[in-house]
Amino acid sequence: MALADKRYLSDPDIDRIRSAYRVERTIDEALTWKLRRRRGPDYRLPPMAELQARLQAFLLRQIAGPFDILDLQRLSGGGSKEMFRFGLRRNDEQSRPIEETLILRMTPGESIVETHRLREFQIIAAMAGVVPVPPVLWVDVDGTVLGNPGMLCGLVEGVAKPKVAQHEGGSISGIGAGFPPALREPLFEQFVDYLASIHRFDWRSAALTAFDTPAAGTTEAARLGLEHWSRVWEEDSLEEHPVITLARQWLKRNLPVADEIRVVHNDYRNGNFLFNEDTREITAILDWELARLGDIHEDLAWVLFPGFASPDEHGTPLVCGLGTREAFLERYSRASGITVDTEKLHFYTVLNLYKLAILGSATNARAAADRQSHLDVMMNFSTGLGYGALACLYQILKTGGAAK
Repeated sequence: MALADKRYLSDPDIDRIRSAYRVERTIDEALTWKLRRRRGPDYRLPPMAELQARLQAFLLRQIAGPFDILDLQRLSGGGSKEMFRFGLRRNDEQSRPIEETLILRMTPGESIVETHRLREFQIIAAMAGVVPVPPVLWVDVDGTVLGNPGMLCGLVEGVAKPKVAQHEGGSISGIGAGFPPALREPLFEQFVDYLASIHRFDWRSAALTAFDTPAAGTTEAARLGLEHWSRVWEEDSLEEHPVITLARQWLKRNLPVADEIRVVHNDYRNGNFLFNEDTREITAILDWELARLGDIHEDLAWVLFPGFASPDEHGTPLVCGLGTREAFLERYSRASGITVDTEKLHFYTVLNLYKLAILGSATNARAAADRQSHLDVMMNFSTGLGYGALACLYQILKTGGAAK
């Protein structure tokens, strides 16, 4: 299918893609929304006056009494969603005046990764009290009022990387950023222990209606992940690539059984948590939009990805800039009570590289080419990272991954 053809897919073409890949219900909704939105005009950032009017209309549906929106402004952060900050003045349940700072996360025309706001809303709500997360307030699932799907949450104080980093790393979302020695140990312990808490969480007690549950003791969790990213490749790729084909074939042959189904964050790394530099405490775990129910080895392989590492002052690579691989695995196993399976870890290393390669070389390139993103410069830069992931994927398959 030609590049232009994928921008203007007909409904029968979209239905063909949907039927070819088995993905979760709400992931199907998000990907289908993207394809239908793509057929429209080039994406534009909403004028602030228009957005404020939409936000006012949305809040009128959520708040019974009078309220004021204060100083609505666009934020520069947020690699995949449009981010806005504003003050909200209203009365609490006891009719006492309060003023709070809120964050609005909105889906653009297309982004670095296409996700579903209800999934993000539900998983963050479920994690409150389990690990530190922003308080979530309201969600516009289909963008009926806000214009595009969006979610409102409270502001959490903290920074994503230290003011003076041991290693600056990449410029996207804190990837590869390091930490000075005084911060490493306390942040490392919390970083590992919070991941263990996520994986120990009894998700059956939570309201996760937007999530499908793969069956334990089967390969369904791995298959859903493979089908998801294979569908994204079909929808977004500009050209075929032999490494993607080779990786997909290998992944199909080597789907592992998930002994237990647990919450998987799916983007747990440096840059995706906030911390207080003075108290050395993690204040919030962020970026839950890719979370799913699946195999914890998907998270572990992601955390251990060398691209997120940075060296200490002696040149030793540190997992997410915090601790050695050995220390991470030892502390995680002790905190979680879970034995790490090296074969499953290898499978999800390949699957994660497959995902990174697809998001970079296909999704990001497509969004920039079709002028459907608010972050064209970042999209073009991360396209190069996607081709780097393709090279890594080829090497890992060439040196043993494809032998099975």
